[in-house]
Amino acid sequence: MLLAALALGLVACGKEEPAQVTNAAPAPAASAVFTILAGSELKDLEAPIVAAAQSAGVDVKLSYAGTLDIVERINAGERFDAILPPNGAYPALALQIKPLARDKLFYSRIALGVKSAKAAQLGWNKKAPGWAEIAKAAGAGQLRYGMTNATSSNTGMSALFAVASALAGKTEDLTAQDVDEKTLKAFLSGQKLTAGSSGWLADAYAKDPSAIDAMVNYEAVILRANEKLPAADRLTLIYPRDGMISADYPLMLLNADKRDAYTKLVGTLKAAPFQRDALSAAFLRPANPEVAAVAALPTAAVAELGFPNRLEVIDAVLGTYQSQWRKPATSIFVLDLSGSMAGKRLASMREALKLLSGADESATASARYSAFQSRERVVLITFATDVQEPVWVRFDADHIAAAREELRRLADGMSANGGTAIYSALAAAEDLARKEQQREPDRFVSIVLLTDGENNSGLKLREFRDRYASGGVPARIFPILFGEANVGEMQEIAQLSGGREFDGRKLQLGQVFKEIRGYQ
Repeated sequence: MLLAALALGLVACGKEEPAQVTNAAPAPAASAVFTILAGSELKDLEAPIVAAAQSAGVDVKLSYAGTLDIVERINAGERFDAILPPNGAYPALALQIKPLARDKLFYSRIALGVKSAKAAQLGWNKKAPGWAEIAKAAGAGQLRYGMTNATSSNTGMSALFAVASALAGKTEDLTAQDVDEKTLKAFLSGQKLTAGSSGWLADAYAKDPSAIDAMVNYEAVILRANEKLPAADRLTLIYPRDGMISADYPLMLLNADKRDAYTKLVGTLKAAPFQRDALSAAFLRPANPEVAAVAALPTAAVAELGFPNRLEVIDAVLGTYQSQWRKPATSIFVLDLSGSMAGKRLASMREALKLLSGADESATASARYSAFQSRERVVLITFATDVQEPVWVRFDADHIAAAREELRRLADGMSANGGTAIYSALAAAEDLARKEQQREPDRFVSIVLLTDGENNSGLKLREFRDRYASGGVPARIFPILFGEANVGEMQEIAQLSGGREFDGRKLQLGQVFKEIRGYQ
C-alpha cells in the first residue's frame, strides 16, 4: 500500500561552473520549511506531496497523528505551520487557536466494504441498505465486520456518528439523548476486528479474509486493499442509503508568517497534475472540479451526514461508546521485570500503567478514552527468570474507582531482578486468552508485550511457535520495541499472531500504551 519513497536533493561540486538556465524551482532555504501535522493514513501520499511542494518552491515536512492527537498536540503548544486532518469538523470545534485559512485538498467517502457473496446473500447488491438494516444483520450474526476504534481513528468516529445520526434522523443537532442505544449496540455486536488505524485494519483483513465479511473504512483504503486480494475476497463498496460522513482533508493554516507558502502549496496540490496523477493512484477524490475521479470510484450521489457541532455531544457519545456500547475487552499485559528494567525503565512502565488506570480526572480527551473502561478486564503477567501468576483487575461498573486504585498499587509494587523468560510468559498469556475466548466469545482479547532484552530463560522462540503451530495463536500480540529487545523477534511474533509492533525506543511509554489501546 505504501507508495515508493521519493528522494529529492541537489548535488554540488567543488569547482565553479557556468550558470545554467533550468525550469526547476529553486530549492527553498531551511528556514522556509513548511511543517504539517497530518492524519496518519496520509503517509502513503507523502512522496507525491513533497514532490509537488518542491516544484512550487515549498519545502514540506510532514508528521503524523490521529485526529484527537492532532488537536491535543496543537492545544498543548506544539508548533506546526498547518494541520491536515482527515475531517476538519472536530479540529474546527476543538482547537483553542482557530485556523487562519482552510482549503479542502481532496476527499474520500467512508464506505462499508462487503464481500460480493455476502452482499448478494443479504440483497445489498441490488439495493443499498440503511443503517438499521445493517445493524439488524450484525445483531443477528449475519454480518461480521472490522472497524477502527471510534476514539482512535477518524473512520471509526465518523461511522459511529453516521450510525447514530441516521438512526436518530438528525445531523448537526444530534444530542447524546437522541442516540438509539439498542440498535447501535446491535450494530457494534457485529464488530469482530478492531484497530487503531484504517491502514492496519485493511492489512489485517488482507492477511486473514476469512475472519470477517466486511470492513468499514475509507473507500480509498478498501480499493487499495482490493488490488492485493483474490476475487472472492475483494470488497464491494456499499454506501448506506441514509448517509455517511466523508473525510474532507482540509489543509488548515496555523502560522500567519507562512501564508505565502500555504498559498503556493494549496495551489500546486489542487492543480490538475497532482489531483489527476497522485490522487488517482491512491483512489482519492479530487477537490478540483475540472479533474475526474478514477473510474473505480462510484459516481452516484450519496447522502452526506454532518458531524456533530458541539464538543460536549462528541465527548458524551465517545465516552459512552467506550464504556457501554462497544464490545468489552480483556487486555493482557505481559511485562518484563528482569534486572535490566530497574531504574528509569521500570519507572516509565509504572507511569504508563497509571496513565491507563484513568486516575487523572483532568486528562485530555484521548487520555480519558484510552483509560481502562467499565466491563473491561485487565490481566498483568509479570516475568523475569520465572513467570508469575496472572493478576486480574476487573473494571466492573460498580467498582471502577477501586480497580483504578488497585492497578496503581500493583504498578508501584513492581520491582526488577533476574533473567528474561519472554516466551514462557507469552505462552501463559496465550493459554489464558484461549480460556477467556472460550468463556466469552464476544470479548476482544489481546496481548501487549513489553520487554527490554532478549530471551534467556524458559521457552525458546521456536518452541513458542511450535506450541501453536496446529491450532494457531489464540490472541493477537502487540510487542513494544524497547531497550535492547530483539527487534527481529518482536516483529516475528507480531506477524505470527496477526498483531503489530510499536516503537517505544523514542516515544514515552505512556504515549505508546495509549496508542495500543486503539487495538484492544
